[in-house]
Amino acid sequence: MTTVLNALLAVVVVTAALVATSLDRRTAALLGAGGSTVGSFLTWVVAPRAWTDVAIVPWVAAVAGTVACIALWSAVRLYSGIFEPMRAPHDDDTAALATVGADR
Repeated sequence: MTTVLNALLAVVVVTAALVATSLDRRTAALLGAGGSTVGSFLTWVVAPRAWTDVAIVPWVAAVAGTVACIALWSAVRLYSGIFEPMRAPHDDDTAALATVGADR
């Protein structure tokens, strides 16, 4: 039972640290809580013995999960085309690099 409390404490502390240092608090809370929970859970699934025997493993898993979640969030936000609709190509029959005063 103390291992579960240790993992929950790790999730809360990592989330609080991210929220305290972030400008966008709601996004930081979502990324911190989600990433640290998923990281801790996946570590428990992959290595349950290490997760229960070593007290620092849930903390490392919470931090690693949060970092991975932030990296994934940043990669998705970096690609601007994912949120914009496709546009038809602009037909330019001038074959010029720049047209100056073309409205005359």
